Amino acid sequence: MNDRTSTEGAAASRLPLGHCMLDLAAGELFTAEGELAGLRKQALDLLLVLGRRAGQVVSKDHLMSEVWPKVVVGEGSLTQAIADVRRVLGDDEHRLVRTVARRGYMLVPEGLAPAADAGALTSAGPIAAEAVHATAPRAVDATAAPSACTTTTSTTTPRAESAAAPAVAAGLQALQPSAPPPLRRAALLGAFALLVLLSFAAWLALRGGAIPWLSPADLARAPLPREVPPLSIIVLPLTQEGEAKEAEWLADALHGDLIVAVAKLGKSLVIARDTAATYKGKAVDPRNVAREMGVRHVVRGSLRREGTKVQLNVALIDGESGVQRWAETFAAERAQLAQTVGDFAVAIERTLVGELYRTTVERRAALSPAEVTADDLAMQGYALWYRGVSRENVLAARDLFERALVLDPDSPRGWAGIQFTTANQLLNGWTDDRAATLRRAEEAVSNLERVDRDGSPTYSAKTFKLYQQRQFQAVLQVTTEWVERYRLPLAFGAHGAALMVNGRFDEAVPVIERALRLGPRDPFRAEWQYRLALAHFGGARYELARDWSQSAAHTNARLVWPPIHAAALVQLGRREAAQQAFDEHMRRHPKFTTAQALSRVPGLEPGYAEMRTRLIASLRELGLRD
Repeated sequence: MNDRTSTEGAAASRLPLGHCMLDLAAGELFTAEGELAGLRKQALDLLLVLGRRAGQVVSKDHLMSEVWPKVVVGEGSLTQAIADVRRVLGDDEHRLVRTVARRGYMLVPEGLAPAADAGALTSAGPIAAEAVHATAPRAVDATAAPSACTTTTSTTTPRAESAAAPAVAAGLQALQPSAPPPLRRAALLGAFALLVLLSFAAWLALRGGAIPWLSPADLARAPLPREVPPLSIIVLPLTQEGEAKEAEWLADALHGDLIVAVAKLGKSLVIARDTAATYKGKAVDPRNVAREMGVRHVVRGSLRREGTKVQLNVALIDGESGVQRWAETFAAERAQLAQTVGDFAVAIERTLVGELYRTTVERRAALSPAEVTADDLAMQGYALWYRGVSRENVLAARDLFERALVLDPDSPRGWAGIQFTTANQLLNGWTDDRAATLRRAEEAVSNLERVDRDGSPTYSAKTFKLYQQRQFQAVLQVTTEWVERYRLPLAFGAHGAALMVNGRFDEAVPVIERALRLGPRDPFRAEWQYRLALAHFGGARYELARDWSQSAAHTNARLVWPPIHAAALVQLGRREAAQQAFDEHMRRHPKFTTAQALSRVPGLEPGYAEMRTRLIASLRELGLRD
């Protein structure tokens, strides 16, 4: 083979896809910088199958048999893989990965014309997409991270589908071949507007011709349409309070960070920063904003500089009623602001999660059984979780997650819920069949690695599995990777526990404290407080151990942890106060034994084992029984 043939062969194996390059020979997708684009295995395998038949329709059955050859999966797995590919390619308008009605999918690399028998696409084509793009608000697709191959995180989101959509598509496509590009676009937009107007006129005729004019008061009272996504949000630009106006850049930067953080919520829709910025400097009614943007929730906030500190006030508003659902104030030293802006965003996002689940479930309660989907059931499970970690809530939530998985065995949210609930059952003794619960927890690990290999819940599941297996060095390695990839409170709480169980008490303290700062209302807050108490007990800081353990018991008295504050009081020589604290613990947990205490402190490292000996000996002085 000569050099020219070799070069042509290599070029033929590389398909340009937007700002990415699919290398069929290497079996990888690369960014413009030559780095791996970061597709999960199933999505990459699917893209390679499409790439080898670029320009041709590939059936869904063929794709599923190629990508999941030995696994029976539903069509939801294929749909998710296609969505992952489009996300990484930045293919918001489905120009590269096209859906062919009732047939399958087709990959159309840059410069490659589709095969003549490709069939009708489900979209109206690129020109129609441009026409819709010109009239629709832009939104961040929050089901996944931003594209690795593009510089924009915005997608187009039509407000609603018109009954005349097929006619519009046909009209636009009919106009495509003949008109020059500038005139063609004008003609297309005109045709689009005309057809929409005709559709509206037909609708009015059916309604009797009356236009439903609304006053501002009528509009404010009008309910949001049911098709508005339940987890849909706009974060308004931050206003500045006080006299310091030089922080406008900070308000703008933090506004963008907040949008990106909130956009990480699964299955949510977040209005993009450029669109939200149009409200900057305007006094607006959140209800009107919600209707204009087609969202359920409005986040608004203000920024104030007070001396060396910067204070951020944030509130979550119900877009239908205008009622303030939640408000919080965050503060940081100005000198440390560059490092803490991201923490602000994560803390706010985590605080919003619980309220969003609660408000979503309130709306879902009105759905008929036929309308309830797997994701709806899983979200109801999370709503119970966020009400508080108790035996009743955990068992009820697990039932909802199990029902969700019956409907969708590939539900990442469902499997994550099973992992969380089974872990709590095992840690707190809330199970009558420990072996069966442990098996279900292990199934959750396997399935999360299958449907969400690199997701945060998968790291959580792997951490808990290794913890149960007493592989504490491996736990430390996994949680180190977890916090590097996800700056989430759950990750920091787990990493702090991993440091502690390996005898690194002093290193564990700031890590667990960060989890508490990032998750001020997280349902795991009491767990982190107990872990912090244990780290201080290990470091012989008994006053702090007492304070944090008492705080944990106050935060959630239903968790089954050793009364570390009672043991700390023994070490401080305050026997009477220690006995009162221990007796109060036993009234709440009358079946608490040494075995339960030991299950919470299982480390093997010598320093950790010495801490455990001190703890158990102190509690036995107060009456802890075997």
